[in-house]
Amino acid sequence: MNTVVDTSFRRAMAPSRAEIAALDLSANSKIVQQLLGGTSAERRRSALDIGCGNGKFTRLLASLFRSVAGIDVKARKIEEAQQAARDAGLAIDFRTASADAIPFPDASFDVVAFSNSLHHMPDPRRALAEAARVLRPGGWLYVMEPVPAGNYHDAISLVNDETPVRTEAYRQVTRLEGFTALQEILYRSHRTFASVDEWLAGQ
Repeated sequence: MNTVVDTSFRRAMAPSRAEIAALDLSANSKIVQQLLGGTSAERRRSALDIGCGNGKFTRLLASLFRSVAGIDVKARKIEEAQQAARDAGLAIDFRTASADAIPFPDASFDVVAFSNSLHHMPDPRRALAEAARVLRPGGWLYVMEPVPAGNYHDAISLVNDETPVRTEAYRQVTRLEGFTALQEILYRSHRTFASVDEWLAGQ
C-alpha cells in the first residue's frame, strides 16, 4: 500500500436527481464481479466480509475467492448466514464479532469488504483501521455504500434518516491513509418489497 492520492476519486456525496437519472442501472453483485472477478489468481486467495449480516454478499465472495470469512455483531444473523452457507454447500468461516476488534491476525486477507455496512459501524474510522490491519500488503479494500440521495433514501428518511452516518462513513473512506484510490463507481439500483412491513423490517 502507498500514499498516492488519486485526484479523480469522486468526493461528491449527494448527486442531483439529474445526475442520478443519468447513471447506469446496476447492482452490487455486478459491480463486485466487475472489480474483483477479473483479479489474478494470486489476489483471489482470501476475502473477509465485515458486517456480513445474513451472508448474502459473503456467499457471492465465495464464488470468487478460495477462502472466505464473514463477521457480524448480531449472533442471530451469523446463525442465518451459517445455515444459508451450509444449504449452498459453501465452507465459509462466519463469526460473531465486532469490526472494532476483528478476530483475525494481521495480514490475513487479500481483500476486505464492507458491503452496505460501514455506515452502520459505531466508529467507521476504527473499523477501517482494523480492516487495514488484517489486509495483506498490496491487499484491496472494497467499500460499497449508499449515498444519501435518491428516491429510496428519501423514502427511508421518513422513518430513519441515515444522512449523517452515510456522510461520515464516506468521509472516513476519503481520509484513509496508506491507500491508493483505484476506482469509484456510482450507479442506480432498483429495490422492491412485497409489503410495507417488509420495507420497514429492513430499516
